[in-house]
Amino acid sequence: MGKSKTAGVDEAGRGPWAGPVVAACVILNGDIPHLSEIDDSKKLTSKKRKELYELIKSNSLYGIGMATNVEIDKLGIVKATELAIKRAIENMPQKPDFLLIDGRDRFELPIKYKTIVGGDAKVKSIAAASILAKVWRDELMCLMADMYPGYGFEKHKGYGTSEHKKALERIGVSPIHRVSFKPVKLIYEKFQKKPRLLLHACCAPCATSVIERLKKSYDVEVFFYNPNIHPKKEYNIRLKEIKELCLHHNLALHIGEYDMKRWFKIAKNYKYEKEGKRRCYLCYGMRIKKTAELASRLGFDYFSTTLSVSPLKKYDKIKKIGDMLEKTYRVNFEDSDFKKKDGFKRSVELSKKFGFYRQDYCGCVYSIRDSLKRG
Repeated sequence: MGKSKTAGVDEAGRGPWAGPVVAACVILNGDIPHLSEIDDSKKLTSKKRKELYELIKSNSLYGIGMATNVEIDKLGIVKATELAIKRAIENMPQKPDFLLIDGRDRFELPIKYKTIVGGDAKVKSIAAASILAKVWRDELMCLMADMYPGYGFEKHKGYGTSEHKKALERIGVSPIHRVSFKPVKLIYEKFQKKPRLLLHACCAPCATSVIERLKKSYDVEVFFYNPNIHPKKEYNIRLKEIKELCLHHNLALHIGEYDMKRWFKIAKNYKYEKEGKRRCYLCYGMRIKKTAELASRLGFDYFSTTLSVSPLKKYDKIKKIGDMLEKTYRVNFEDSDFKKKDGFKRSVELSKKFGFYRQDYCGCVYSIRDSLKRG
């Protein structure tokens, strides 16, 4: 009957924010040279670990296994460590009869074992396993530094240093980061969040296709500010429908003041102009300006308007107003021409689906006058 073979087991990489956890299983040769120098890998210099790494590989039976960051996120670090140990055992050229494992965790393994707290400082085979696991993982993380530059993996090997944290906040989370670890999770969730956008809506029909498009990229809230809609009955119909649309999409709705007197004061010198001239540009500016003000005050990242979805409204004029207000209020203007890519056509389709009323004039008393003239 052959001599019983006991292997030492240890891991490296339980605590880092990135990369795998790596386990090594080692049966040392009885006559291995420099046995006294083999010690807990944390006590050795990088240079000494590498020297002993080559020595141990040449004078032992060993296996190395790992569990990826994805497996760590799915299983938890203890179960992932167990998986890495099982893989290390599978990679042994000859299976051990018994294991001495550093630490106190309980695992479900195919071989009987004993755990030893501080075993890497007490048992040479465990210390050897700690060296193999540490060096193998460090070299892997240096390769990862080439694949994912900017994080400093070649220096901190994925551990939670201040440099690593700053890189995460600057670049975001890489494919090898452990998103189940709280510091990484917080930054991951921050990067996953969509920028907030305040959307001025003139009416529900125009807002339908615009909201549908913007929700893919933004966290949208709606601002119903149309103080010059005439008559008040028309205003109330539009307000009722925009409430219905926001409720359907579960969007917050901000409602501006209804103030016809202000509009008459602004438009008094242009009341006889045809629709689509300077009076209309003043109307665009009044509503978009109020939107930019509110967006700035409430800390939105972007503001925009549904006005451009109408084929009757000139996009270049709307963009010019938005760009100017962007500089004034320091909030980004989402300057899409929403009538493009069949935006207006889609708004008609969605309005029918929702059963929204589509008005036949823009909104103010002057636009009613002009629509009557057109017959």
